[in-house]
Order: sequence, then C-alpha cells, then structure tokens
Amino acid sequence: MSSYRFNNEGGIERASYEVARRLSSSIDMTLVATGVDPVPGPELAWERVPEPRGPGFLVPLTYSSAATRHLEHKHFDLLHNQGGCALRTQDVITAHSCHRAWWEMKFRNGEAVRAIANPLHHAVLHVEKANYRPGAFRRVIAVSHGVGREVTEHYGVPPELIAVIPNAVDTARFQPQDAAERRQAVRNRHGFADDDVVLLWVGKEFRRKGLAPLIDALPHLPPTARALVVGGDDETSYRARAAALGVGDRIVFAGHSSTVEDYFQAADVFVLPTLYEAFALVTLEAASAGLPLATTRVNGTEEFVVDGENGVFIERDGRQIARALEPLVTDAAVRRSMGARAQRDVSAYTWDAVAKSTLDVYRQVLDEKRASPLPDQR
Repeated sequence: MSSYRFNNEGGIERASYEVARRLSSSIDMTLVATGVDPVPGPELAWERVPEPRGPGFLVPLTYSSAATRHLEHKHFDLLHNQGGCALRTQDVITAHSCHRAWWEMKFRNGEAVRAIANPLHHAVLHVEKANYRPGAFRRVIAVSHGVGREVTEHYGVPPELIAVIPNAVDTARFQPQDAAERRQAVRNRHGFADDDVVLLWVGKEFRRKGLAPLIDALPHLPPTARALVVGGDDETSYRARAAALGVGDRIVFAGHSSTVEDYFQAADVFVLPTLYEAFALVTLEAASAGLPLATTRVNGTEEFVVDGENGVFIERDGRQIARALEPLVTDAAVRRSMGARAQRDVSAYTWDAVAKSTLDVYRQVLDEKRASPLPDQR
C-alpha cells in the first residue's frame, strides 16, 4: 500500500494506516511511504521511500516519481495506491477525493484566482489525471458515492470499476469511559459555564470548512450558544470578524490538539458548514461522540445525515445556520435525541468493515490479474 505518509493524524494518512493495520492480520502487507508514525510493528513491513527534494507544492509529483522508481525492481502481488499520489501502474486506487471536482467548485464560487495561483493544485491535478488514465488501474475504491460519481464524470472511470467503501471511525476513542471528566476538564480550561451550549468546529482550513458562516450565526443565536474552534490556521481575520459582530467573547480558538477526542466530549453540537468534502472523518467522529451534526450537503455526510433525526443540513449562511441550530441550542432533549441517533447510526462505520470490503476488492483484482495481466504490470 502506497501513500506519501501514514500516521494517526491526517485524513488520508490516518484512514490508510487504519485499514493497513487491519489488513495485516489477513495478508502480508507492506507500506510504501516516506514516513510512518508510529513506526509499524513486525506485522507490517515498511519500504521507506527517500524524502523527495524540492518545494512542498511538488510533493505529489516528486513522491510519485520516487515511489515508482523505488518499486521498479520489486514484486508485489497487488499494488494499492492512496489517492493524491500516483504510481506508473497500480491495481487499486483509493479515491479519497476528486481534486478536479474541488477545482471546478472553486471556480463556481468565485475563487478561481486563488486556485490558479496555487501551484500545488496544478501538481495534484496532473497526478490525478495520470492515476485514472486507461490501463493505469484495475479498480477504484471511492470513499463515498459522490466521489465515485466525480471520478466517472471527470475522468471517465466506468462505474462498474468503482467500489464505494465509506470511511470509518474508532468508536472506542470517541466514547471513553471517563467522558464526563474529560468534558468538565475542557470546559473548565476554556471558561465555559455549565449552561453554555458549545458548538464545536474542527478543521485545518478555516475558509473552506466554513468557520466564517458559523461566526456570522452567533449574533442570531441565544447568548448561551458559544463556538469552540479546534484546528490550526490563521485566526486573525476570524477574531476580527467575531469582534466586529459583537461576539468575540463567545468564540474560543483552542488551536491544534493531539487529543481532539476530548473536545468532542466537551461539545453539545457539531457544526461544519464546509464547501467541499469527499467524506469528512470528523463528522463520523462527532457522531460517535454522540453529537448531533449540523453540516452542508456534501459527499459522504449527505449519505449519513438524516435531516431532523441525527442532525440538520445547513447552508453557508449565518442566518440560515442560526435558524437550523435554534432548536438544538434551546432544547436539551432535542440535542440528546439527535445525538443518540447519530451514535447509533455510526456504529456500522467500523475500520474492520472497511478492511473486509477492501480485502474483497483485492480478491477480485487478483483473480482478474491471473486471468489477464496488464502489459506493463509488475
């Protein structure tokens, strides 16, 4: 399995590592990457790819070349590539997103100049196009039906070659035995009163994931509604926005946290007015912690949220968000009911289930390879 890195923090990196660890109990699994953190145990081999040189925006290209060279004289029964990088040929690609769909979304929302000016996007688009060229793969695993439709629309991948396997969540991590103690500790640390209704926002990209619309909603909600922001980005303009709206004292910027699960315990509602997602792991984490979800209709989440039952759909508009959140802020019984339903619904989203479905794809591909090897397949 190839990915630039495997770790327990990032979205693609974490999802890939979770699946690889579970697959290693059934098959011989080797990780191909520049870094693995934590370093794997004996059940997982690691082919260390040299860290590519050059500016960071070229990593999709430089890692793809380095990984391909590294594997040139090695033999594996099956090559599984994770998303944003490419190999010369690969048997299975997991589409964690479709960057081309994201790119076109930016143009539709008036952000073409920002997108064009960032060279990273051009590198990712180049690699993505190479990933889906005819003859470069046998199967695509899409993390949501929406992503599956996107790779068909933009790259002509036949739907019959796409297996939809949603992401999952480690429920034990987000349902700790000492949840009440963690809740109180975080709320005390950040100055929340017992009757405050904490609206949790988690993410690294404040702009794309819609922090501004959440701030805009606060003046239209009861004063007990307060926002807790967890994630690393430039806070300056968002603090200024909150101050200008008179709600600067109702928003807490907690920064990045390596124990983000504690913040889910401290919250009452999870809010994510995001512009684009493939399938946000964070929504499953919030549901696992028993939080009702308030999110936009995006890939993955659209398939999980049942409006009015385990959450509510929102727009990227402050007043609309406030209207949608009003019943959740003012009625604790509604919050508890929706949160309990979300927790029940997410119980099917396990990493063991993802690994089992992935293994099924592997078996299909191996049968096809024995019957008809690709001309350039190693």
